[in-house]
Amino acid sequence: MTANASHPSLIDDRKARRSRWRGIAYVALAAFLWSTAGIWVRYLTLDVWTIQCGRAFFGALSLFIYVAWVDRDNIIRPFATIPFAGFVIVPINTVGMMAYMQALNWTTVANVMIVYTTLPFIVALLGWLWIRERVAMRTMFASAIALSGVMFMVGGSYQAGNVKGDMASFVMVLSFAALVILARRHPKMSMAAHSILSGILCAAVAWPLSDFSHVTIRDLVLLAVLGSITIGVANVLYMRGVARIPAAEAGLIGLLDTVIAPLWVFMIFSERPADGAIIGGLIVLGAVVYQILGERKQKAA
Repeated sequence: MTANASHPSLIDDRKARRSRWRGIAYVALAAFLWSTAGIWVRYLTLDVWTIQCGRAFFGALSLFIYVAWVDRDNIIRPFATIPFAGFVIVPINTVGMMAYMQALNWTTVANVMIVYTTLPFIVALLGWLWIRERVAMRTMFASAIALSGVMFMVGGSYQAGNVKGDMASFVMVLSFAALVILARRHPKMSMAAHSILSGILCAAVAWPLSDFSHVTIRDLVLLAVLGSITIGVANVLYMRGVARIPAAEAGLIGLLDTVIAPLWVFMIFSERPADGAIIGGLIVLGAVVYQILGERKQKAA
């Protein structure tokens, strides 16, 4: 009788473990795809507004194809899941898309990724402000450490004259954190549909400032790859992962992007970060490791 009663629970445990590992794989693959953004941007010789417009258009197009395939019986249904708060976040997400491309144009990929490592802490802060999620004292302390590392890096960037790239990176982090909290607040909302609206708005805003008169077939292919991979495929994988594992864990796994991305541009384009960025990055990385170890101890307890 006991064996029969425990058998379903064992099956449920196995399913839960498989689901969790699948979620981890989704998020890790999304982080790997995000890390390639710097490669495609560095290969492109177009102005930043043309890149903005092309990336957003192809990103929205790839996501629309995905939504049309998954919900081919009722393509309006995913958009109907977006609440009022979701429509408010659309322009904020659009600003984040633009800030990301501007940051890659204004500073090194390493600087952008170092600022991005503060995402879990910004998510924790917004979660407390927006949906009143409790923030552990350890997280608050780790956030303070990470902030000091970012401030150290920004100080070096200010002396080098490229602080606007760091500021744009932080705007990108704020917008993405708002998107993560929105997904947690409204788990039934279609994030793909939401990203389609953000991509269309981003392309519409960038279009008047773009210049496609000198765009070649090679440029179009690179823009299509940049948009469909970093907005389309990666976002779908990430949101599928978030549905299977806690958002905090997904945010920490997503930080793989910050390790891989600078390595790509260093190996291919010999783009080396400044000394201040390296020191600040080590401080931020230490804060992340401190937070991860704390969570592991808590789970073990």
